[in-house]
Amino acid sequence: MRRTDGRGILATLLVLAMAGGCATQSTSPRPEAAAPASAAAPPPAGSKLAGIREGMSPEQVQKIAGAPGSIKPYITGKAFIPWYFGPDRERTAYYYRGQGRVIFSGPAGLGTDSHVLRVEYDPSDPGAPR
Repeated sequence: MRRTDGRGILATLLVLAMAGGCATQSTSPRPEAAAPASAAAPPPAGSKLAGIREGMSPEQVQKIAGAPGSIKPYITGKAFIPWYFGPDRERTAYYYRGQGRVIFSGPAGLGTDSHVLRVEYDPSDPGAPR
């Protein structure tokens, strides 16, 4: 029976660890990440959405831009976290035809503490969810 010393086993494990680490790394360059929606250009001065700022309430938005063409509430991924009762579990989008969207954190009903997260200017917006 042949005896092996600890150095041979250690060297084998080291080679396997290095080979495993190389296999998980990509040799191709990372694709450029898309710019976040909040980094989009602000609405032009003539737009109804130009005066809307982050943190405004739904009532303030409707005073500036008028009633939206369509309203769509939706849930975020945080709604699926067990025992998470914090903010941003749901959002509401106001759609304005030919102008874009205003996204609120929370339900945008009267009497809620909903606020504007971002304004997405889109002159091709149909005024309803796509």
